[in-house]
Amino acid sequence: MEVRGMKLYKKIILLGIIIVLLIPILGLKSQNKDKLELMMEMLHDANASFIEGDISLGGTLLDQDLDIKELEEIGDSIKEQLGIKGTLLEGQLVNLDQLKEGYYSKEYIEDGNFNQVMIQGMDHRDNFITISLSSYAVEGQSGETSLYINLINSEQFIENNDIIVEVEKIFEKYNKPINVTSCIVGSISGNIDMETNKKKILEIANSVKGKVVEKYEEDGIVSYSIFSPLIEEYIYTGDKKMNLNIALRHSDIEDETYILIGTPIITIGY
Repeated sequence: MEVRGMKLYKKIILLGIIIVLLIPILGLKSQNKDKLELMMEMLHDANASFIEGDISLGGTLLDQDLDIKELEEIGDSIKEQLGIKGTLLEGQLVNLDQLKEGYYSKEYIEDGNFNQVMIQGMDHRDNFITISLSSYAVEGQSGETSLYINLINSEQFIENNDIIVEVEKIFEKYNKPINVTSCIVGSISGNIDMETNKKKILEIANSVKGKVVEKYEEDGIVSYSIFSPLIEEYIYTGDKKMNLNIALRHSDIEDETYILIGTPIITIGY
C-alpha cells in the first residue's frame, strides 16, 4: 500500500472531520504514549508489517464564527507550533514530491456563511500534517469554529506523542475538550480466509483483555468493536462502551491482507 494521492487524502480527511466531531466526549481522556505502544504491540502480535500510522485530533475551538483572516492567523500559529517546514506554494495543494522538496500549501474556502483554511505540510519527522480550521455563522446565533489536525506517517508512530501533547495545549488555551483518534495500518502477506480472520482478531482482543461488543462482516472484510480495560478512553456504541476497533480485509490485486487497528474507532477508509 503506497502513500495515497492528495485527492484520496482529502476525502479521508473530510470523513475524519465528520466522524471526529460527532464522537461524544464520554470518558474520553488524553491520548498517551502507552496506548500508541499498545497498538504497535497488537500489530506485532498479528505478525503484520507496519505500513502507516494516522492520528486525528479535533473539536470545537470557539463558540463564534471567524473570518478568513482570523482563521489564517490561528492556522499560521499552529503551523509554527507543530514545526511544519518549507516554502509556501500558494493557490494549490502540494503533492508528496513537493512536500519532500520543502514546500507546504494553504487553501482557502469562502462560501456564504462558511469559511475554511487548510494548511498541509511536513515536519522534521516527515509527518504529513493537515491543519483544517472551519468556521460557520448562523443567523441570530454566535456560530462556531472548529479545528481538526491529522498526522500521517509511514515510518514512525509512537514518537508522535509529543505532537499530541502540543495539540492538547492548543485546546487547553481555548478551554475546550479535544477528541483524539489513532489508527495504524499493517499488512500480512497472502490471503487469509474469513474464519482465520475472525480468529486472529479475537486473539488480538484477548491479548488486551478485550470484550467484543459489535462485529461486522461483508465481502471479505471483518471488523470488530471492542472494549479493553487497558485503554482509558472510551465512547459508546448504543449503550455499550468501546475503545478499540480492529478490522481485516484482503486485497486480491496485491495479494495482501491488511489489518487496521483504531482507538477508539477506525476513522480512515478500508
